[in-house]
Amino acid sequence: MGEPMERRRFLKVLGVTGGGAALLSGCGIGPEPTEKLIPYLIPPEDQIPGTPTYYATTCRECPAGCGLHAKVREGRVVKLEGNPESPINHGRLCARGQAGLQGLYNPDRVTGPLERTGDGQWKPIAWDDAIGRLAAKVKEARGKGIVFVTGHESGAFGELVDDWMRQVGGRHLAYEPFAFEALREGNRLAFGTPAVPWYDFANARYLVSFGADLLDTWVSPVGYQNGFARAHGFEAGRDASMAKFVFVGPRLSLTGMNADE
Repeated sequence: MGEPMERRRFLKVLGVTGGGAALLSGCGIGPEPTEKLIPYLIPPEDQIPGTPTYYATTCRECPAGCGLHAKVREGRVVKLEGNPESPINHGRLCARGQAGLQGLYNPDRVTGPLERTGDGQWKPIAWDDAIGRLAAKVKEARGKGIVFVTGHESGAFGELVDDWMRQVGGRHLAYEPFAFEALREGNRLAFGTPAVPWYDFANARYLVSFGADLLDTWVSPVGYQNGFARAHGFEAGRDASMAKFVFVGPRLSLTGMNADE
């Protein structure tokens, strides 16, 4: 037999010395080498391998803006839950918010610039090519009517788009699939503020809804569910302090099912 294998020599044979460390995939030796190692020689301060971290953020799946806690493992978001400290959703989250991860991981998501080659047909192109084409088109159309269409954007990105359009003489148009523009305009005419109103259902004593599906799809359903539960609850017993809810609508929706009349 040869000389005994010492621990230090064994580590040298594996190629791991000093303060380094390596992650070995599997117990056997396969025909192909490991393609990626994650040693964490200098790990981020807020990340411990195998231990999740949580970040507070805001849901953008609809204009309600519910508070979120994003669960992150090794730099990847793996779960979204409601933030208990949020005054809007109080820790709850609807199915649309739960599905927000699909924007990151859905295999059919748009991952880069596309060129339209026909009706409903697209092909991917390189970023440099797309930026070059865009710059040429903007330069050609500057001052002649440029329109930049986005969803409803706010904050720094919204300001960036607005400023860019002002510089090139264009317009920023926001497409909002939830059609809240009528609410904004109505609020502006009634109260002078062009914003989507928030209704304090928790302190309402008599509520009448004409087709507004406030417990299912309207404006901020998670927040309104919380307010409705407080107004329509049994904390003080079934007496005059319990709100009455009347729903007028064409179908028996979730909101209609919870109405008194």
